Amino acid sequence: MYYLSKVNKELKFLSNSEIRLKILVDLGEGPKKVRDIARYSLLSYSSISSNMHRLSHEGFVEKIHNSFQLTNLGVIYISILMDFYDIISAVNDYSDFWLEHDINSLSVNDLNKLSSLEGSELIRCNSTDIYKTHKEFKRIFKDSKNLKVIFPYLHPEYPKLIRRLILKGINVELIVPKNILENFVKDIGKDVVKKGIEEGNFSMKYLDEHIKIALSVSHNFVSIGLFKIDGTYDQNRLLLSDKEKAINWGLAVFKSFDDYAVLFDFV
Repeated sequence: MYYLSKVNKELKFLSNSEIRLKILVDLGEGPKKVRDIARYSLLSYSSISSNMHRLSHEGFVEKIHNSFQLTNLGVIYISILMDFYDIISAVNDYSDFWLEHDINSLSVNDLNKLSSLEGSELIRCNSTDIYKTHKEFKRIFKDSKNLKVIFPYLHPEYPKLIRRLILKGINVELIVPKNILENFVKDIGKDVVKKGIEEGNFSMKYLDEHIKIALSVSHNFVSIGLFKIDGTYDQNRLLLSDKEKAINWGLAVFKSFDDYAVLFDFV
């Protein structure tokens, strides 16, 4: 309770004042004079001055010569607040996606960094295009490079997509549940799997437990699919982003599975 009280006090001081937040954001761009902030905002000189004094008193800003700048504490807090804002945006934009799906496959660290998905696009199937997510998935796969992918279930099209990439010489790292491993290899084609492994552009790993996330990461996109609360995979919604921070988030999630997956050794 002590820590909650301490954090609550700091957050209240900063977040309860739009003026103080505005000042912190402006100073995040570099040192500024009070009149400079007033000139390029709709805030009055007096309100900026009084709030700047309070921020200085609390240790968030400091005066150097005739300008104000963020202290280390100010830099830390504005970074936290902006990151929190991005997390809220990422969650609120598609709240039903997160609310109606099983997120147990994501670690606490993955969830803490959901701000990386801010600005993602949620692809949804609709009555006029019931295969929209599947078509989008196939489209982004075509131009993939250095693809890392987790398939939690066996869709008849997915092995074909992987097969084409292997034959094109694209580097593919694949993780699947053990219960579909044999069929996946069969559908890709044992000869193609062997060729990819021998030539070094294909690796396949498996996990004993049920995987509850579909993830694909390439040089220019990341896509995330989740299972619904009832345990069935939701083929009607796909979260997609081409932003670098989202791609890096996807790479980190993939690595967390890859680290304890078992390498398939073609015999």
